[in-house]
Amino acid sequence: MYKIKKICFFLFCILSLNIFANDNFDTLLSLAIKGDKQSLENKISQGHNIDIVDNLGRSLVLRVTMKKNLQALKLLIKLGAKIDYYDKSLSKNVIDQTAFLYAGAKGMNEFLNVLIKENAKTDILNYYGGTALIPACEKGYVSTVKLLLEKTKININHINYLGWTALLETVILSNGGKNHQKIVALLLEYGANKEIKDKNGFNALDHAKKESFSAIVKLLE
Repeated sequence: MYKIKKICFFLFCILSLNIFANDNFDTLLSLAIKGDKQSLENKISQGHNIDIVDNLGRSLVLRVTMKKNLQALKLLIKLGAKIDYYDKSLSKNVIDQTAFLYAGAKGMNEFLNVLIKENAKTDILNYYGGTALIPACEKGYVSTVKLLLEKTKININHINYLGWTALLETVILSNGGKNHQKIVALLLEYGANKEIKDKNGFNALDHAKKESFSAIVKLLE
């Protein structure tokens, strides 16, 4: 009976700590969204952690980015928040674990410019093992792709867990339209290796021919 009571007490303590942490996170998130710099500074001076994460391991920096609140992002950075921080043990099922990954995948150029200026890491990988460049290419965000290629040293030939580079994904998951044609041209201009093959032994040209993407075929030949 004593052991059971001890275990129950231990579980109660853990639950209480989690509830407190969640409440604390929500409070800081709300203050950041409101732009309440003074209250945030007071919380930090009282020992609250600006790099606290939610129950999925996502930071305040990521959450305000998800809410498309650029001013809140700038405020958190000004107060010393780590822009690349996330809790790996909690974020295993999160697709984009950092603000940089999320902004790239959503084509949020204003946010990317701020994060790039703060030297956001480009080699942190998303749930699929990809960089921010790969989903930007897939979704046809021409200006985002150009921004990432021009202003960062992101690995243009990185291969994700599916076995695809940015170039391969641009062809495989697109409709071959004008935006994706422009992205293929950009990738080639910046040194994408068109000879890299997927897990089945097919390169970007093979896929373009298979889908009858004539304009992309011309770019790749």
